[in-house]
Amino acid sequence: MAHSKGPDAPEPISSEERAKRVEEAYIRGLIERGEAAKADEHGNLPPGATHEIVGVAPSGLPIVVRRRFYSGRPGPN
Repeated sequence: MAHSKGPDAPEPISSEERAKRVEEAYIRGLIERGEAAKADEHGNLPPGATHEIVGVAPSGLPIVVRRRFYSGRPGPN
């Protein structure tokens, strides 16, 4: 017996749209956590920032590039 989708079922989205949504959520998360920031006049990022905001996409979302890795856990001695 086949199941039909009800009127409240979400519309399927393309893999391109899904990838776009995932990227937007990732960038928003970086910004909300303070992991993405603009570099200062010397090119330095604030403590805790791992990504530099280098521009703005046509969608209005910041363009970010990874500049360094950071972990809240101490490294091996």
